[in-house]
Order: sequence, then C-alpha cells, then structure tokens
Amino acid sequence: MPTSARSVETASLPDAWVLLFARVAIAPLFLYSGIGKVLAFSVTAGRLPGGADGLGVVLAVGAVAVELGCGTALLLGLFARQAAVVLLLFTIAATLMFHNFWAAPEAQVVMQTINFLKNLGLLGALALIGTYGPGTYAVQTAMRPGPKGAPGLS
Repeated sequence: MPTSARSVETASLPDAWVLLFARVAIAPLFLYSGIGKVLAFSVTAGRLPGGADGLGVVLAVGAVAVELGCGTALLLGLFARQAAVVLLLFTIAATLMFHNFWAAPEAQVVMQTINFLKNLGLLGALALIGTYGPGTYAVQTAMRPGPKGAPGLS
C-alpha cells in the first residue's frame, strides 16, 4: 500500500487498481442517492430540519449538489481527494442525523445499526481516497504533464 511519502506516480499497479476499485465502488451510492433526492425533492426537504418550506429546501439542494457533484468527481478521479473529504463530512452528518440507532424505536434498531456500520465502512474508504488520491487510473492523473504509462513500469 502507498505510504504518505509515495505519490500517484510511484504507486504500484495493485495500488492503482485498488484506488480505482474504491472510487468506482463508492460513487454509485452517492449518485443513486442524489438522483433519488432530485426525484423526490419535496419528500427529501420535508425530512430535513426546517421542512419542505424552509431551511430543508436549502439543505436538500446542498445534499443533491454534494452527492451528484462529489460522486461524479470520485467516479472520474477528478478532484477526488477533495470530493472524498467533502463526502466524508457529509456522511458523518447524515449518519448521525438519520442512523442514530441508539435513539431509534426498538423495531428499527437493527436496521439503523446496520446502516450506521455500513456508513463507517464508507468513511474508511473515503478516508483512504482522501489520503492517497484517485490513483493512476483517473482523469486528474491523465491531465498531468509528463510521461504517461502503466504504473510500476517506468
């Protein structure tokens, strides 16, 4: 695995594939969720503080922008570090607001616990992308000046 002293240019071939897999595996969750929020916008806004007629609308617009914008950035590997950090903070907030199993009715405790723990896993993957960047197979890497080639073969 890459260390903080290693960069995308010196990452090995397995590192590059793992980072690509992490980005491609995580992005659809945020893209799907963002599209779902757009398609049911008033319901989404109504579930947020301030409701469908107040602050909830602003929060819902922000959530859609974060999920679609950062999800796309992760998928493409463009500003992936920044997108991962924004999504990490967004996921922390969403997890605490909507998956607080400790305060859920008894019938929902198991499902909310599963969702809470799933989001912890997402946080781990987002932290890795935020730390190590998008990897070699990314739009951002392809746009850099300099020699191109397969990682680990130069």
